[in-house]
Amino acid sequence: MDELEVAFNNTSVRTDCNHIFLNFVPTVVMDPSKIEESVRAMVMRYGSRLWKLRVLQAEVKINIRLTPTATAIPIRLFLTNESGYYLDISLYKEVRDPSTGNIMFQSYGDKQGAQHGMLINTPYVTKDLLQAKRFQAQSLGTTYVYDFPEMIRQALFKLWGSSELHPKDVLTYTELVLDSQGQLVQMNRLPGGNEVGMVAFKMKLKTPEYPKGRDIVLICNDITHMIGSFGPEEDLVFLRASELARAEGIPRVYIAANSGARIGFADEIKHMFQVAWVDPEDPYKGFKYLYLTPQDYTRISAMNSVHCEHVEEGGESRYVLLDIIGKDNGFGVENLRAAGTIAGESSRAYDEIVTISMVTCRAIGIGAYLVRLGQRVIQVENSHIILTGVTALNKVLGREVYTSNNQLGGVQVMHNNGISHITVPDDFEGVYTILQWLSYMPKDNRSPVPVIAISDPIEREIDFVPSKVPYDPRWMLAGRPHPTLKGTWQSGFFDQGSFLEIMKPWAQTVVVGRARLGGLPVGVIAVETRTVEVTIPADPANPDSEAKIIQQAGQVWFPDSAFKTAQAIRDFNREHLPLMIFANWRGFSSGMKDMYDQMLKFGAFIVDSLRDFKQPVLVYIPPHAELRGGSWVVMDPTINPLYVELYADKESRGGILEPGGTVEIKFRKKDLVKTMRRIDKVYAKLVEQLGTPELPEGQRKELEKQLKAREELLLPIYYQVAVHFADLHDTPGRMQEKGVITDILEWKNARSFLYWRLRRLLLEEVVKLEILKANSELSHIHIQSMLRRWFMETEGAEKGYLWDNNQVVVEWLEKHMQEDDGSKSAIRENIKYLKRDYVLKRIRSLVQANPEVAMDCIIQMAQHITRAQKAQVAHLLSTVDSESPS
Repeated sequence: MDELEVAFNNTSVRTDCNHIFLNFVPTVVMDPSKIEESVRAMVMRYGSRLWKLRVLQAEVKINIRLTPTATAIPIRLFLTNESGYYLDISLYKEVRDPSTGNIMFQSYGDKQGAQHGMLINTPYVTKDLLQAKRFQAQSLGTTYVYDFPEMIRQALFKLWGSSELHPKDVLTYTELVLDSQGQLVQMNRLPGGNEVGMVAFKMKLKTPEYPKGRDIVLICNDITHMIGSFGPEEDLVFLRASELARAEGIPRVYIAANSGARIGFADEIKHMFQVAWVDPEDPYKGFKYLYLTPQDYTRISAMNSVHCEHVEEGGESRYVLLDIIGKDNGFGVENLRAAGTIAGESSRAYDEIVTISMVTCRAIGIGAYLVRLGQRVIQVENSHIILTGVTALNKVLGREVYTSNNQLGGVQVMHNNGISHITVPDDFEGVYTILQWLSYMPKDNRSPVPVIAISDPIEREIDFVPSKVPYDPRWMLAGRPHPTLKGTWQSGFFDQGSFLEIMKPWAQTVVVGRARLGGLPVGVIAVETRTVEVTIPADPANPDSEAKIIQQAGQVWFPDSAFKTAQAIRDFNREHLPLMIFANWRGFSSGMKDMYDQMLKFGAFIVDSLRDFKQPVLVYIPPHAELRGGSWVVMDPTINPLYVELYADKESRGGILEPGGTVEIKFRKKDLVKTMRRIDKVYAKLVEQLGTPELPEGQRKELEKQLKAREELLLPIYYQVAVHFADLHDTPGRMQEKGVITDILEWKNARSFLYWRLRRLLLEEVVKLEILKANSELSHIHIQSMLRRWFMETEGAEKGYLWDNNQVVVEWLEKHMQEDDGSKSAIRENIKYLKRDYVLKRIRSLVQANPEVAMDCIIQMAQHITRAQKAQVAHLLSTVDSESPS
């Protein structure tokens, strides 16, 4: 490696695709099966340096004896790491071919490597085109586009966690290629066969939550093709692949490594135009126009490459250039038109399906907009997301202001402003994060959320208890190492290890992410109770600007955190995830700067997002938390009564103002004094004595002095009494009495209760959709009353009280939604009757509205059915539907 360091210092020669050969002369006594384990550990120790020195392969020759007296076996070990994230190890022994006498490689162990059956003197493969492209991509800080499928395969292995668990065909895929009509076709072709700078794949991933497989569409920029720029053909591949994902309702994953819209010139004109100078002897006087000579114009006129005007000047014929069209397509406004098309497509895709983007290396211009329009962005740490590069921006500013693109769109900018939801150190971790995110989301936009088996019992109590003093809300959600009992875990609300936070450094007064509750994936929104600091960087373009640090109080919505809340609600809605909100807001920050920064607008966004939500939303006010004023207003279930429910812990509070604020308005000093006079006997007696007529002046002054002293003594404690009195108006008991909350919960049992409630709501939603398919005219209230009646019919009227038991109803719904257990499904039977009733109703209305047409239809039908079917139809049309469940 030291020798390679020296070779790398020679900048005139590019060092790449290095191979190391090691020949151990002594014979070693060991088990050959242990070689791989030892060598892998060694490579991992020096892996980063080996990769930096571009060591892609290593070969080890060693003679091994299984025992000191056994015959030595010549062993060859091949190690390959061409992509930078996957180490392939193959073990061979050298054997002699009895027929030819040549020595060849024979695989040792279960795995058959690429060298199996080859002669040991087979020449090494030289660097090919694929490796050159791979090196070009890696030099730019990204992965070659055709290496991503294998990277996804390795990430799937990591997701499964054990090689014994994952299926053999954990990943299957085909490439999506445009045909001559501009439509996508599936094709299996060799890597590097692309002719445009956009590559798309249709993939089936077998994951722990979908072991039978889930489909995704993967779209990637090929940065080795015209530096990853977007031309019309690239945009068409992107458009068609995204449309395919929308048509099938499956997730669309975009891996961005691009340079924005392609720019260029008509090269055929660039090398032949002439200049008409004002003064040919002095070019500094300027020029009048550009033109072509008649010979050049004749040569390119058939290409329709220019628009010209013919003039005679200086005794010669000239064709003045008016418009340069170019014989080739794809270097001007046509690129912008195509870019606008895929921008609109990305916006539609975000609304209809799950869209995830990963930025590796760079995303510029339309590339930056595409990742933002897809919303869920993973950014690799060495990448940047920008609209205009440093060079062009400095040109506009007229001086060298910025030194790198990372100043404009690196992770320190895009992660802190919420564009990037999460950052990762390298491409492999980015791909692994994509798979983690997908594990929370349904396989398509028609399927329920994926539920996985868990080891964290749903009935367990929650160890961490929120306190009145500020705490890290992540402890409440995910748990923490026990602060006093070393080596033990203090559990949080969600399944251990399942909470994944997003957009962490942006708008830190709100915490958002995804988690699992009893294996059910949910979106999560919680509140930071501690004061946080926001750093606003200085802009190098403004010499007068300087970095500022602003403090934001906990339990308060600021413009950025309100926007973050609304954005998270929108994302989870489009992921078809149910939502849990741990509400603990004292209100909105409403100072002058916050109002100027559009506090009102972003607060209203929360209402818009919550109103549009189409999955269950459980809002829970945790222990010692509060929901007050405008914060309650934007979380109230009446915004979306079909899906939002509000629960309060028995130690929580809710009201218009905090008790202290209410007392300042509604229980002022004069009211406190009245209360003293009514309750305190000493104070009341002094007041009574002062009311005695003809009281001597000296005695009156003494009594007044005592009264004032008593009042000053009692005021602080009576203020506390007033605060407590006001606080009693904000209790969960009053909330429930007024019907503004669904129920009062106890924190330690809230996990179990909300799990069963959530499962019930999700199952009821499935049944509701089935009922609406049978009869689209039924209301939500009607459906709920039908479900309750069906429950009582199957379980017995005496068990009607169990309708309020979520666990019992979940078990009933699961039992009666089954189709293949051989038993009769009460729900499906009733839905069948509903559908029949609805069809009959429509037939009757048709007969009444168009009796002649209906009669013709019946006659036509009667000619093609059996006698038994005729009798059945007549019975259905004449019978009053006494069997109807509605």
